[in-house]
Amino acid sequence: MTSTKPAPTLFDPAVANDPYPFYAYLRREAPVAPLGLMDLWGIARHEDVLRVLRDPETFSSVVGQRVPGMEELPSMLFNDPPIHTRLRGLIAKAFTPRVVELQRESIAARARELIDAMLAKPDPDIVLDLAYPLPVMVIAHMLGVADGDHATFKRWSDAIIENVAPILLTGDDSALSGVNQEFDAYFSKRLAKLRREPEENLLSELVHVETDEGKLTELELLMFCRLLLVAGNETTTGLIVNATRAFSEHPDVLARVRADLSLLPAALEEALRYYAPFPATFRRTTRDVEIGGATIPKDTRVLVFLASANRDERAFEKPDEFRLDRGTNRHVAFGMGIHYCVGAPLARLEAEVALRDLLPRISAVSISPDQDAALLRPGGPKSLRVGFSMARASA
Repeated sequence: MTSTKPAPTLFDPAVANDPYPFYAYLRREAPVAPLGLMDLWGIARHEDVLRVLRDPETFSSVVGQRVPGMEELPSMLFNDPPIHTRLRGLIAKAFTPRVVELQRESIAARARELIDAMLAKPDPDIVLDLAYPLPVMVIAHMLGVADGDHATFKRWSDAIIENVAPILLTGDDSALSGVNQEFDAYFSKRLAKLRREPEENLLSELVHVETDEGKLTELELLMFCRLLLVAGNETTTGLIVNATRAFSEHPDVLARVRADLSLLPAALEEALRYYAPFPATFRRTTRDVEIGGATIPKDTRVLVFLASANRDERAFEKPDEFRLDRGTNRHVAFGMGIHYCVGAPLARLEAEVALRDLLPRISAVSISPDQDAALLRPGGPKSLRVGFSMARASA
């Protein structure tokens, strides 16, 4: 008697460790379909993912449960225009090409210091030694808290990222109550000081700027601090870690990039496609909508699988191969449309500067075995021990 193997689900332990076979199953068998949890649907193919991300009127970013009568912190990520437009306009000030490029020299200096210390260790950790502290130093400088407790910032950032999905699905943010209180107390004190004593940093500029609607509210400023701290570092951390993972798995690629550092930008774009820092995002339908041959009812929350779209056979030739010669790389690792990651230019710059310093100093990298690394968690793992083979000094 022939047994029928049950279809994989999003919540199988094996999927948590390696979701890519599950994504392939979805693209093949259920590209637009219910996922079996809280009426949540999944969207897996590149073409359909692009359609969702480019149509905010049909696929709203207001996906969370709302508590009547409760004042909520305004969110750029989970709001539609006009609220999203105003908030994005504010945070975009931190990521203009001019502001980002002005950071290059200081990023290079910080990266060199961190890499020197990391390579001197017998058991380096690519997250704790480089991929986390580098971006958080940059963001702390923007917020004028360069002397802040980076370990506390990481704890807050990790907690917020890990609880985004449960909060959106249930409306219960009690798991973050302590973190939110700490965060708001810390930055409310900082904002009060800036109102009394302006400084030369981005946060101080926003405290004193006059908009058409007057000065920014305390809630809007706290939103800015929270989003900049979280979104400004998690993406970079994930990109550096995932590029390192790809180099460990594909030593031939590492050798080519080391020999010709002009290939590094292409390698980073392929790393973004191959291992997206954030595997998925949420949307909610505002009407009954037909997509991918299925009809999703109105007011249904959908999980848009960015990582699956980046491995879609219909959009990428040999998608499970890591290739430097893809040319136009239409990945959606940073999203698409009005919610395209505003911090993408800074993440690319930080990763490129750091790896441009690191790669010439090493000949190989390996990930230490037997780690509970959760390599594909949103933003990357919290810790990842690696081994480096040092390059021979030039004669």
